[in-house]
Amino acid sequence: MTKEKLLEYLSCGREIEFKYNEKMYSITQGVLDGKHVLSFCEFNLETTEVEKPEEVLDIERDGKTVLTMIESISDDDIWIY
Repeated sequence: MTKEKLLEYLSCGREIEFKYNEKMYSITQGVLDGKHVLSFCEFNLETTEVEKPEEVLDIERDGKTVLTMIESISDDDIWIY
């Protein structure tokens, strides 16, 4: 998936799950302390919340950014809701 497509999905409120290096991750939308946030996490682990879709791209796990992970996997390993 391209950076532009990922930002488009996140900007319109979509949620994304993906598989990277045999681990499952999710990007969800919600409200925290009265603010709209996007949350990123490996399934069932600690989340990172940000306010803007662009900020999601720079979140790191295991030395890789979300953008690097998403751009390097097949569309078959990405689910959009």
